[in-house]
Amino acid sequence: MAKLFFILLFLAIAVYGQQQERVAILNTLDDSDSISVSESAYLTDRLREIAADVLPKSLYGIMTTESIVAFLGSHERLVKECNAASCLAELGRKVSADYVAQGRIRKFGELFSINFELYNTNSGVLVGSFNGNSKDAQGFVAIIDEKAPALFTKIESQKMHLINLITEPSGAILSFNGGNIWSCPQTPCKTELREGNVHIIAALERYETADTTVFINANSQFIAMRLKPKPNTMVYEQAKPAKTSLTKVAVALDIVGVVLVSAGLMANANMQNALDKYGKTEKDPAYYEDIWRDVKSNRSARNILYIAGGLALASGVGVHIWF
Repeated sequence: MAKLFFILLFLAIAVYGQQQERVAILNTLDDSDSISVSESAYLTDRLREIAADVLPKSLYGIMTTESIVAFLGSHERLVKECNAASCLAELGRKVSADYVAQGRIRKFGELFSINFELYNTNSGVLVGSFNGNSKDAQGFVAIIDEKAPALFTKIESQKMHLINLITEPSGAILSFNGGNIWSCPQTPCKTELREGNVHIIAALERYETADTTVFINANSQFIAMRLKPKPNTMVYEQAKPAKTSLTKVAVALDIVGVVLVSAGLMANANMQNALDKYGKTEKDPAYYEDIWRDVKSNRSARNILYIAGGLALASGVGVHIWF
């Protein structure tokens, strides 16, 4: 019984963990060497404390430095990745976070500024940010205490819905509200979008750009967009292949018709030769019957070949004219 209890407890904890979304707050970067390493670490810890206080613990888990390092392999790599990251959302995906945030300190005139950004890693969309200026680390703490709670609250206020997006034809490059989403670069694709109006643009070579504004309000929402071929491209892309195929058929019919008519002309010539022999030769009746049989055979072949050849030529001409 005790063993069964612990198994059920473990499963409950596992399910609970799967329901949580991970929030990774990366080490605060100091591009201006304005504060010490320990002060930078304190600012990062302070941001994590505020996030843990603001976000419901049943829904969100704040990743520690150790858990982030576990995904990257070493603390040295964490520092390297943080310094080299050109896209926070991409780095957040590397550590399997649902949201990722980081503060960066720079010199601003006689003061120092801190900029803090929070991203949804799945969509790559900036959830929010805040800025502030200070002469020292203590001023940065005051800025964080004032502005960070409202920023982390935006995570909770977001409602994300899964959408399915296709275009006709497929392969169109997409943008959402003027930006790109890494999980949905071109159609067909699936991605999560924040609830509300989203302006979607689909672009494909040789087609006119299509755009639409959709209100996202439910999961598994289906969005379809049709792209119109550019006027000159329509002939090249659609009419030309069809016309080429029909032209080949028409030419084939022309060739068959010419061959059949030519064979009919040969049969007619053979018939004429047989008629000449029939009128000029004086032999026994059996010989005349053989020649007359040859006349009738070539006449029948001529008529059949003329009819078949004529039909083939007429069909070829019809294809040329109508298609």
